[in-house]
Amino acid sequence: MTINSKVIKLISLCLALLLLLTACSKDDTEIKDKNESEVEESVAEESKPKEGGSVVLGITQELDSLDPYLAAAAGTKEVIYNFFDGLVKLTPESKFEPALAESYEFSDDATEYTFKIREGVKFHNGAELSVNDVVYSLERAAGISDQSEGALIPQLAVVESVSADQDTNQVTVKLKESDADFITYMTLAIIPADYSEQAEKPIGTGPFVFSEYKTQEHLKMKKNEDYWRERNAYLDEVTFLIMPSADAAMIDLEKGNIDIFPYLTMDKADLLKNNYDFIASDSNMVQIWGLNNQRAPFDDPVVRQALNMAVDKQMIIEAVTFGEGNALESGMAPPMDDYYNSDLTSIYNPEEAETMLKEAGYQDLKIEITVPGDYVIHVQTAEVIAAQLEQIGVTADVRSVDWGTWLTDVYVGRNYDSTVIALTFDYVAPATVLRHYYSKSENNFINFESAEFDQLFEQALVETDHQKRVELYHQMQKILQDDSASVFLQNPGTQTAVSKKLGGYTTYPQYVQDMYNVYFKAD
Repeated sequence: MTINSKVIKLISLCLALLLLLTACSKDDTEIKDKNESEVEESVAEESKPKEGGSVVLGITQELDSLDPYLAAAAGTKEVIYNFFDGLVKLTPESKFEPALAESYEFSDDATEYTFKIREGVKFHNGAELSVNDVVYSLERAAGISDQSEGALIPQLAVVESVSADQDTNQVTVKLKESDADFITYMTLAIIPADYSEQAEKPIGTGPFVFSEYKTQEHLKMKKNEDYWRERNAYLDEVTFLIMPSADAAMIDLEKGNIDIFPYLTMDKADLLKNNYDFIASDSNMVQIWGLNNQRAPFDDPVVRQALNMAVDKQMIIEAVTFGEGNALESGMAPPMDDYYNSDLTSIYNPEEAETMLKEAGYQDLKIEITVPGDYVIHVQTAEVIAAQLEQIGVTADVRSVDWGTWLTDVYVGRNYDSTVIALTFDYVAPATVLRHYYSKSENNFINFESAEFDQLFEQALVETDHQKRVELYHQMQKILQDDSASVFLQNPGTQTAVSKKLGGYTTYPQYVQDMYNVYFKAD
């Protein structure tokens, strides 16, 4: 769905919302904990890849802008990832390796980052990558170019200046303040300077070149024959087939018309086991029942606390994600490792919840849950919540809207009671998900306000000592639970169906469908 450009600017990459289940860090071979070169070596030993061939990958979301800085939906970002490279690349092991920057360094106070730009790299239009392209990309994303009206990516609003040294082929980024997470944002797509058709015909340096996009049908891409890495992609062509629903995808999966489908639920696996392998992984998703903290009755912390006690999270996991998920107590999930506060616990007690509401004067309470109807996981979750609330005398009307309406009304306009949605996080940048509760952030669509939380969040952004940062994020999660900022539901697992004819499919700690290593197995 195409959204009004003004709205896109407000909600683009800052959105970081995931409306589909997100892949994590496993692959369809027995390759574990290896960098790219080791993956290549193991693949060669396991099964010699065939060169060439076409693959169809099913997706269930319409694409928005193909411009990497304006793409709002995670479902779009997973596709266009294949067109672009950043200065660094995130590996399946949550580490960073050089990409368009062959090396980088940063100051002790994390306020200055210098990147040595790789030479000999070409964009898809044949132009050679230069430091000027890098400066243009970072300035545009950070909102500091002459044509900018603000940061397209809020995390880059911290950038004060970007400069290039032509003699050394280096780019230096100076920040307004310390940001220990800044390198994580340098996976940002680098694009050619002043190219004006990114939204329709994207051009990058990535392993695949854009071919064709037809609304509600497909996006096609072909191999970049002049890729800068030591080899090109194995596949000749990849088609991202836009499916109307997961049920529709099942029909094509059973017929063998789809080679890869990333959103399979476990109840469907038995129907496909003869022709597909299944890759199970965690997600970088925090699903929440978001409560608008500035709208009655959710502005009353007693109501929010009662609603937290009334929701059976395990039932939601069993009913909606077929047991593939972890119940959450706050705004972060177990895949965040030591940043995740595992000491938090909650109590499911609908009887006490009903008593609390009555004593606070909330009898026969009627509320609305606005949900993006394109996403079954959120619609079904809202329906389960509504059924559970009936048990405590609360009537919840589930209002299903399209994605564009959800963005404008809920996320940007904040004109809603409550919503079921999922927030994503970068595994090495916890601020990406907790930013949604920082009162000064445009991402804070639930209107949560806590001076103590804000202070801790600001401290964490500039803290370079890892253990101190961990403690700060633990404290923030405790505040979110104590204040019942929203109802934190689950960190869903995900299953990807991959044709047994294919190898090399790898998942990452970010929302991408990386086709670079995918190949047809030799007969």
